[in-house]
Amino acid sequence: MNISTKPTADKRNVLLARGAFDTLIKQPDQQYESITLAEIAAMVSDPQAKEKADAAFIIPSSYRGHDGRKHDAQRERGEFHYLALDIDSGSPSLVDLKDAVKRATADATVMIYSSSGASEDNRKWRVLVPLLEPISGADYSDTQLALFSLMSEQGVTCDPALARVGQPIYLPNVPPAKRDQHGQPLFYHQDRHRGQGYLDVKGSSIWGEVQFRRQRAAIAERQAAHERAVRQAERIKRREASGDDLDPVAEFNARHTVEDMLVRCGYTRDGNSQSYASRYQSSGSFATKNFGEYWVSLSGSDVGAAIGAVKGDYCWGDAFDLFCHYEHNGSMRDAVREYARELRPSNDYTAKREEIVREAMAAKVDAADDLDDLDGFDIVPDAVPQQGGIIVPGTTQMPQAPIFWARDAKPVLTAAYMVKGWLGRSQMSVVYGPSNVGKSFFCLDMSFCIAANVPWQGSKVRGGPVLYLATEGGNAFHNRVVALRDEYSQPDVPLAVRPSPIDLLRPEADLAKLIELCQSIEAEVGAPLAMIVVDTLSRAMAGGDENGPTDMTSFIANLDALRDATGAHIMIVHHSGKDTAKGARGHSSLRAATDTEIELEVNGKIRTATATKQRDLEPKEPIVFQLKVHELGRDEDGDAVTTCTIIEANEDDIADANQKRPAGGNQKVVASAFKQLRGEGVGGENPVGPGWPESGKYWCIDEDKLKEFAQGKMTAANPRSAYIVAMKALIASGYMCQNEGKIWITAREGRIV
Repeated sequence: MNISTKPTADKRNVLLARGAFDTLIKQPDQQYESITLAEIAAMVSDPQAKEKADAAFIIPSSYRGHDGRKHDAQRERGEFHYLALDIDSGSPSLVDLKDAVKRATADATVMIYSSSGASEDNRKWRVLVPLLEPISGADYSDTQLALFSLMSEQGVTCDPALARVGQPIYLPNVPPAKRDQHGQPLFYHQDRHRGQGYLDVKGSSIWGEVQFRRQRAAIAERQAAHERAVRQAERIKRREASGDDLDPVAEFNARHTVEDMLVRCGYTRDGNSQSYASRYQSSGSFATKNFGEYWVSLSGSDVGAAIGAVKGDYCWGDAFDLFCHYEHNGSMRDAVREYARELRPSNDYTAKREEIVREAMAAKVDAADDLDDLDGFDIVPDAVPQQGGIIVPGTTQMPQAPIFWARDAKPVLTAAYMVKGWLGRSQMSVVYGPSNVGKSFFCLDMSFCIAANVPWQGSKVRGGPVLYLATEGGNAFHNRVVALRDEYSQPDVPLAVRPSPIDLLRPEADLAKLIELCQSIEAEVGAPLAMIVVDTLSRAMAGGDENGPTDMTSFIANLDALRDATGAHIMIVHHSGKDTAKGARGHSSLRAATDTEIELEVNGKIRTATATKQRDLEPKEPIVFQLKVHELGRDEDGDAVTTCTIIEANEDDIADANQKRPAGGNQKVVASAFKQLRGEGVGGENPVGPGWPESGKYWCIDEDKLKEFAQGKMTAANPRSAYIVAMKALIASGYMCQNEGKIWITAREGRIV
């Protein structure tokens, strides 16, 4: 993330207003006051003492015209010099919030202050992040939402209202009622953190998240347009086959625009744009976009409510879909019938024909199950279970819509897992770690269990066929699969391995052929793929820039297309970065798109797998494992040919791996001296009695002999003092023990057997 100490934010003034009723909308020759970064920083140290209705606030844009408080004006003409956060829930401490903001912004300069409604028991905060270069009003909302998403990954929930371009951001203020008799705040905390400098948004992981969201929206738009064309063709085909010239859905869409229906159904419009927010949304985004003859929503809430046609992580539809969902509880049959009656009013002359039309519509619904190629959206049998739903008291059915009453709540006892606690169906995961940690052994083991539909490392599995893309190729995977067959006593499982390179960076390269391969595998085994493993990311996007948003989002989009075409879970095998504490290497859009992240770590022979991110599943405790060596035979020179599988680590190995080893030069000198003396036969078995371990288990050396020998090896100015400090640290860490003038090493290397 790029940062700098020379921002434009301290050179540009942003809009300042004083109180909720401060408006110039009817005074086109006026402009709002302004405030500088330095003046805001001073207020952070010395907050206002105003009633909230009179307190000063900013819109962090340098556009200050008379309409500067209007969203449309700021979207079109604004230049924004700050990002902002409003944290009203969770009551995080200042320390925890600061740490979260530092991680989300790569330690950029920030100002944090408690809001006027905060107290010790209910901490609330505002955060301002000055920018190196301003961003446009058109980019502001997306950038704010991207920052909110990164904060959410740190466990901090931000008020989504601040994503709106004209939303007031109140400056530091402690009202008189929340001050003591001396005028001092009863509660107010702040921090002006300089960090590494001002945030360069377009060089940051925040911008990568913005680009990923936009590319995802573009993909959803293209896919929805294609689906709409297919659905229209199928509708015409069905109508022609039935011989009926009446198509209530087409007639409704001809007479009602999407825009009219969005307003009619209670959507909130973002100014004069074509972006809307449904009544179900709480994220602050305007996730539904009107494309004229159809709409697309990227809201998870809308997907959960099953508005229109749900396609993975988005949903789409036309005007009639809104009519069906909001006014007929999602019942396509009821919506079609009602509008058919509206088109053909009942009277003496038309009554019989209306009855025939209703029966014909019902017949189409009843026949839907027999049509393999029916979209299933325009005409849905009542028997099809619906997601979500408004539960109407006193009824026995649960029709579509987003709410239920507390009295009607029922426990949801099923989960869409593939490996319980680890992987969800049709999701995306990343397994990462340093080189030689055993990533391929780990992922191939999991793949084999999924394909065999057997428990994996104690976790339940709902499996199916697996395609493993071993992009580094080689015969090693033949040997590994042979070992897995023996380990699990499963001679034939639907696991297909493709040991050769593949290009998933450029969609015109291998994507189409890969989808064809998936389809051929499904045809051969007679079941859809449960999982596709890409091992490794770096080889599958060879020539691409892992750290750049363009290539990484293109790679992710191609994986999304593969997942959309197959319905399979996509697992990516990846490397950690140079700083392992920062997780998997590469652009942050990868983590943003990932449902499950599994980190592998190694400590000697012990390896640990930890779910560092779970979007939907309840994560399991980390598993600790070792590599088990299998000898498969002998090569032409008579040497053993071996490979590995993973097995659960035993408690003794885990304890030894967790044992702290000597740290620092002097501690290592003492440990080395002990081992050298032992090698020369100095000392002997530990005795039995109070303060001693099991008799004869450890090698002991007289403390005086160890001290004399170790001090002679030390280069410190005062070897005696250095020895004392080192020995205290070794005993405190548990690596060495002392009893009755003797010393022994408690770790495995100190044992006799």
